[in-house]
Amino acid sequence: MRKIFKNIQKATNNILFFLLLITSMACVNNNTNTQKEEPKQDGTYIVPQWGSRFYKAHKGKTEAIEHIWLRHNFNSTHDNVSRFGKEYKSRDEIKKVITEALKNASKEEVNIEGGGHKTVTTDMKKIVGLSQKGKPTSKIRIHLDNKDFVKSAYPY
Repeated sequence: MRKIFKNIQKATNNILFFLLLITSMACVNNNTNTQKEEPKQDGTYIVPQWGSRFYKAHKGKTEAIEHIWLRHNFNSTHDNVSRFGKEYKSRDEIKKVITEALKNASKEEVNIEGGGHKTVTTDMKKIVGLSQKGKPTSKIRIHLDNKDFVKSAYPY
């Protein structure tokens, strides 16, 4: 009976050890994945918001990233628009360059308009696509609403 009790105690200790290990790993993983980038000291870093804010475009209500993709991806069929470069092959890659642009924009590049809407025009220091005139450009323009939801973005 003592031997059975010791085996149960050993098994319980092993289970508790693994539970503790898994819990601590989850906590570490949770802390590193949920940290938000903090704004720059001068307060210029805008954290772009994406979500279910719709506006009328493309024959119906469209999310911003869908509008950006349909109108400004490299293979867009729209005339007289700027286009992201071939390397931006997905909506997620376009979201990344928009986030990077907002992160690196200076205070002078953020224009606050009526109602708190913002237009940010910044130079990425690398070619991001073609301007409306078809020339390679390193500039990007981003339009945001008063809650920093992205409305549109395109090479400028």
